[in-house]
Amino acid sequence: MNRFDRDDAVPLYLQVGTFLRNEILKGSYTGRLPSEHELMELFQVSRATVRRAVRKLTEEGVLETRQGLGTFVSVRSIEEWLGNLSTYFDIVNEMGMKPSIQLLHRGVVEAPQDVLAIFGTYQVYQTVRLRLADDMPIVIEKQYYPLGVGKKLLSYDLNDISTYDILENDLGVTLWEAKQTISAIIPTAEEKKLLKLFSNTQCCALLSKRLVVDVQERPWEYEKSVYRADMYKFCINLTRRRKK
Repeated sequence: MNRFDRDDAVPLYLQVGTFLRNEILKGSYTGRLPSEHELMELFQVSRATVRRAVRKLTEEGVLETRQGLGTFVSVRSIEEWLGNLSTYFDIVNEMGMKPSIQLLHRGVVEAPQDVLAIFGTYQVYQTVRLRLADDMPIVIEKQYYPLGVGKKLLSYDLNDISTYDILENDLGVTLWEAKQTISAIIPTAEEKKLLKLFSNTQCCALLSKRLVVDVQERPWEYEKSVYRADMYKFCINLTRRRKK
């Protein structure tokens, strides 16, 4: 299998690593990874190339080395079932993983056009946070709020806390429903760095835009989140309507 371009500007070990990652996500590799020799024969590359590719995936948490046993697939995608307004903590805990959230930035910002259309003000309160599962970065979230809500959020430590819980339990807001769109994007260099993705290769991420409203359909939170496409899945149950 000689599917790698040695004249490509992307280093060969990154090409091999990207291929391995994709095959793992497809389910082609589960459990123990083939030996170094087997991968060398399969990909027609050197031992050094295989080792660098495997080391990179191990550093990113896709693979893990078990002393005396070999290298095993460790990546496990988080599954969010659409249809329920669940918190990140609920979703990750149900997967048997440890959730955490790190606050990166908070403050008043000029409203982007889509945010202006929602809240109708030129300034809004923004928070930027990094969500992790078992200490692996999964999502970069940007949340926007009306200034009145933002002033109240100033008194809260937004690390390791659900904003839904703050809005409902502390601020008395009854969150009713969310309108969400999901699309594929190419992450920026900064987003790749925060999510620990390959910095010098093209890769896709998932962009989720979610508007949360109350019973009167008043907007309370608008969130734009960038998800690692290799670590997160959005799932939905579909039922076929039968003709009467």
